[in-house]
Amino acid sequence: MNQLKRQEMIFDLLKVNGEVSSTELAAELSVSTMTINRDLKEISTWGNVQLVHGGAVYRGEQVVENPISIKEEVSVQEKRQIGKFCRNLVKPGSTVFIETGTTALAVAREVFNIEGCRFYTNSLLVLNSLSQYEGIDLHAVPGKYRELSKGFLGLETADFIRQFNFDIAFLGAEGISAEDGITLLNEEDAFTKKAVMDQSKKTILVADHKKFDLSYFYKIGNAEDFDLIVTDLEPQQQTFKELESLTTILSTKQGETNHDHQLK
Repeated sequence: MNQLKRQEMIFDLLKVNGEVSSTELAAELSVSTMTINRDLKEISTWGNVQLVHGGAVYRGEQVVENPISIKEEVSVQEKRQIGKFCRNLVKPGSTVFIETGTTALAVAREVFNIEGCRFYTNSLLVLNSLSQYEGIDLHAVPGKYRELSKGFLGLETADFIRQFNFDIAFLGAEGISAEDGITLLNEEDAFTKKAVMDQSKKTILVADHKKFDLSYFYKIGNAEDFDLIVTDLEPQQQTFKELESLTTILSTKQGETNHDHQLK
């Protein structure tokens, strides 16, 4: 069976069953799981299919990005804890970049008053939140406004970002997977985040547990491209252990002792 025919068969199975397992498909089609994973990655670009840990699921329609106003109502307490956790990562006098996203916004609300810090952001929500504090050293990053993200993204934004060097940056993501890396739904968002990563001495990925074992089309890097992942994911979960072998990952569920973690 050639590759295209195999992929079409897998796609048909997805439509019928709603999900497939890489190991089961490999056994059924007498190929390696690596081959199946490559097939699934290709099929995910056709639309309607989303990669998950160990396989893929059929969504019935294109994966649609929720507006940030909806995301703000999801995992509110978890994001707040992640924000508090991140406060200890920022040293006084640092130049800090805070990207778009509701978890990054939660970080901004916790770190804004660290002494001597300068803050850059392309997020309208972060700007609105931090601009109320008198004396804050806050800089708006320009570009094309994207309503879904409530932020400024794209080529103009990336070009502006590349003029500066940041001590530490906080970024979010739509999908996090040890195998498929750190992924997003929007190309301009991915382009902008890559620029931030390139210009930052330390990059911190902040994400609640709902973002794990998901994979989308636009990849900004692998887990090891980040200095630290901060999450509320349970440490005993397999995904946590897989990511732990690639980079430093800390969970708010690990107890108060890890809240004093400092980046070197």
